[in-house]
Amino acid sequence: MPLSLFQEEVLIQMELLRGKPVREALLKEIKANLEDLAMQPQLAIVRVDGDKPSSSYAKMATKTMESVGIDVKSVIFSPDVTLTDLQATAAELNEDPSVHGIIFMQPFPNNIQREDIAELIDPRKDVDCLNPVNLGKVMANSEDAMYPSTAKAVLELIDHYGIELKGTEVCVVGSSLVVGSPLVQMLINREATVANCHIETKDITVHTAAADLLVSATGALEMIKADHVKEGATVIDVGFGMKNGNPTGDVDFKSVKDIVGNVTPVPGGVGSITTAVLAQQVVKAVQLLARDTDAK
Repeated sequence: MPLSLFQEEVLIQMELLRGKPVREALLKEIKANLEDLAMQPQLAIVRVDGDKPSSSYAKMATKTMESVGIDVKSVIFSPDVTLTDLQATAAELNEDPSVHGIIFMQPFPNNIQREDIAELIDPRKDVDCLNPVNLGKVMANSEDAMYPSTAKAVLELIDHYGIELKGTEVCVVGSSLVVGSPLVQMLINREATVANCHIETKDITVHTAAADLLVSATGALEMIKADHVKEGATVIDVGFGMKNGNPTGDVDFKSVKDIVGNVTPVPGGVGSITTAVLAQQVVKAVQLLARDTDAK
């Protein structure tokens, strides 16, 4: 989606950190890496029918995979799916040698919890870091770690634009296992100094306004206002929702635009990178599986 006229006008005051060039660079790298693989990669996307966000993401992911030459296997359940059904599917996909990456789209219905599925996914095929084994590998900064796609997308954007992390004061707002918590550890692994704000933080402005790099991943639309940001800071908006019919993030763009040094737009920022990162991790999964096969 093109930027609004308002967003274009403020470019003279700050830099918009667009996701498109990051995505394009990643896809180019992925295509090159695929040429060196001895097998045809395939991603299995498991979701429950009727959830619009899951369906939308699955369509975007499928389009991205097909654009680089990765096959997609769609497994779609009805809303009355049981935990036994999902567990059996995880076991089947783990054993299927033609499947190299597995992603279970959340949320799950019928009181099925993340932890009911997470530990069942082969960590080598766990391309969106659902399995706690991979969360541990993120903590350990292991080369074999699979990362949550959105958290990894934030790092890819930071690297693409040459934003310094070592010693930088960073604040991450949000502590979910999908983005916030793993991202905090990933930033620490890069030697950033990181504060993490969450629902129990008494005054987040104490932390956000001191940060040279602020990342917000809460889904609380336009919660980040002028008093939350430091002058000249970099602000990365991971949130996404609809407000008055318009795509909106965590950051109140109009409120911060005259203060910050650069910021990601919504839409067109981090969200446009996530499926490219997912494809990147499918390639990594193929490499891990091939390595383990060769070692036998």
